[in-house]
Amino acid sequence: MAIAMQLEENPAVFEQEFVVTEAMIDRNNHLNNVVCVQWIQDISVNHSNSTGGTDLMETLGCGWMIHTQHVEYKAQAFLGEKIKGITWVPEYSKISTNRHCKFIRESDGKEIFSSVTTWVLVDMKRGRPVAIPEELKDKFRKQ
Repeated sequence: MAIAMQLEENPAVFEQEFVVTEAMIDRNNHLNNVVCVQWIQDISVNHSNSTGGTDLMETLGCGWMIHTQHVEYKAQAFLGEKIKGITWVPEYSKISTNRHCKFIRESDGKEIFSSVTTWVLVDMKRGRPVAIPEELKDKFRKQ
């Protein structure tokens, strides 16, 4: 089921650096796909924490739940490489948002992978979706 989204004119961009460690290398000698999904989660949470979005969400008694996630792998990353993660929230529906992420190798600017994750705001007591308040959307807009 497709969810109609409204484009956000001024989304704030958040960046975070990641480094490929030995524990992240798989049997093919490159960054494990499971680590990529963890990085998407990490940068999403860190972005929300940095804007006050997490605090507001908890005050409202809500939490974000993943509805869908699309990850596109474009190149490999190897041990010791620095990867810049970039995320922004450019689209909202009444109860959900699409968060975009890109991960770029710093040494040559090559995009390693990207993602679009649809998050639904859920009332944690009832376990039901709720409308995203403007004050929460404001946390992810350029100020």
